Amino acid sequence: MTWQSRVANPHGVHCRVAAKLAEIAAAHKAQVWITGRGEPVDCSSILELLSLSLAQGSLVSFTAEGSEAAQAAEAIDRLFSSGAES
Repeated sequence: MTWQSRVANPHGVHCRVAAKLAEIAAAHKAQVWITGRGEPVDCSSILELLSLSLAQGSLVSFTAEGSEAAQAAEAIDRLFSSGAES
């Protein structure tokens, strides 16, 4: 499954957001990839997520595969669209 989301957090995707995203990816039986600036990166890698340098308003694409892809997508979309992540 593939979907798009926009980074709502005023500070973009920083360490805590990347850690939460990696935690969500690890908690589900799914492989999740994010594409923000070119090549997709694995959402379970905090360093790869930080390498994207995603700022507020950045439009990103996600791809999830696996038996819990839909659940992972829902949790990630909530994280990105809320803007409340610290």
